[in-house]
Amino acid sequence: MSTDISGLIEAAHRGNWLPLIEESKKAPGKHWAEYARCANQDINIFVPLPDGPREEPDAVKAKLGVSLNRPRNLCASCPLAVAARCLVESLKDDDEYGIRGGLLASERAELRRAWQDRDIEKAVEGALRGCTAALTKPARDAVIARFATDPSLDAAAVARGLGVTHEYLLKLARRYRKSQAGQGKPSLHVVAA
Repeated sequence: MSTDISGLIEAAHRGNWLPLIEESKKAPGKHWAEYARCANQDINIFVPLPDGPREEPDAVKAKLGVSLNRPRNLCASCPLAVAARCLVESLKDDDEYGIRGGLLASERAELRRAWQDRDIEKAVEGALRGCTAALTKPARDAVIARFATDPSLDAAAVARGLGVTHEYLLKLARRYRKSQAGQGKPSLHVVAA
């Protein structure tokens, strides 16, 4: 894998997604995959069976050995923007299997979780501002928890963001506060601001 994509991946691991995302935008349009070194290659070499999201990367590398050389060398020779786009698309699509952006599925697992957390926080922030969008249960729970604990939030905007009435939002906030008082600890996954 090229040093450049490694740097983008390291930045993402540290929570700075901007370099990876910006580089991925440089890939040539919706047909970006045609510029990938893996185009017109046997796709099976990019989906090694012993690799998966719950595997240990070092164990996968040891098990597969030199059979990883060809697909990883192809990835390393990919134009940087195309490799970045490949990785970003795999994160957006929540691809659990296959080599993408030069990373095994097992190597991408941590990035996939971080990407999902990033998406949840974006959705939570949007809902708190009144933007309506389909929310996952963790995102919805986080919006309710934040509203229930932050009196400075605009109830009308949060209700609009959740797609509920003002009265129902207040009921959800009371239910959340009651659950916290009864347990003495958070019961909902709250994403830090």
